[in-house]
Amino acid sequence: MDFLKNLTQKSSASVTKKAQKAVKQVKKSVSAPGGKRSRGWLGGEGGAQTDLSKWYGPDRALFLPSGLLEDKDVPSYLNGELPGDYGYDPLALGKDPETVAKYRANELLHARWAMLAAAGILIPEGLEANGADIRGGTWFETGAVMLNGGTLNYL
Repeated sequence: MDFLKNLTQKSSASVTKKAQKAVKQVKKSVSAPGGKRSRGWLGGEGGAQTDLSKWYGPDRALFLPSGLLEDKDVPSYLNGELPGDYGYDPLALGKDPETVAKYRANELLHARWAMLAAAGILIPEGLEANGADIRGGTWFETGAVMLNGGTLNYL
């Protein structure tokens, strides 16, 4: 029984040492706060480090260079938390946090529709270019085909 006890103590100590060594290696490879480690091609390790502090936070880039715009000129609700916040909101659209949350949700929805539209443009053109018989395969001819009494045939 003492043999098993000694074995488990030794193995747990070696596992702990290995884990501590692995944590130290991971700490070295993790970027500093505010930074993001980029990935290489096909998800491999990349060497570049992106510093996001120049785009987010109080020291972010503003819409006018320093000297032309003072910190007191930037509204207090524009604090650099959102992407695209360069301290410029002449219509005070970002003043109400609930409205900003609604705008963000709508922006995501519209972005998804735009990506779907891009696929709807590229896929029919690609199919038509590879020999598929699609009337109105180019996006700017689709409306003309439908106005002339035709139907769209994607199959």
